[in-house]
Amino acid sequence: MGRHGARGDHRADLGYPDAAGLPRLRRQLTAYLARGRGARVDPGQLIVCAGTLDAVMRLCRSLRAAGRTHVAVEDPGWTQLHLTVAAAGLTPVAIPGDEDGLRVDLLHQATAARAVIVAPAHQFPTGVVLAPARRAELADWAREVDGLVMEDDYDAEFRYDRHPVGALQGSRRTMSPCSAR
Repeated sequence: MGRHGARGDHRADLGYPDAAGLPRLRRQLTAYLARGRGARVDPGQLIVCAGTLDAVMRLCRSLRAAGRTHVAVEDPGWTQLHLTVAAAGLTPVAIPGDEDGLRVDLLHQATAARAVIVAPAHQFPTGVVLAPARRAELADWAREVDGLVMEDDYDAEFRYDRHPVGALQGSRRTMSPCSAR
């Protein structure tokens, strides 16, 4: 690496990084999220995490600090999400899905849950895409209960059978802990 590898580096990059991630990286990520996923985010709103579970843990700890006790999760779903919610001191509430995705009507019945983790572009393990009507219903739920939707956008851009599904992020109160698992 020597002289050649260090030419593009800036001295500021050699110190302690911003806890939210390198500003240059956050600017590039926000440009990609806008262009590729239709998300509206400012670099100052973006926190680079060490993966999906790190992001979910951070969000769940914040929810717990705010007095929340339950987080809804898709059932069936990625087991690690259930375990991470529980490890953060919250109770995971299993919400089933059907051919249109997460059953938001059942989310309304989970009265203690004011946050939900959902994979709307490609639910694991079923592969179901959250239907447009359900996406709207989920956004309405978040507004009605002052809730938070955590979007697990783990592979939405890898589509061979159709165009990528847009991010839910444009809806109010949605966070996207998107990364590779």
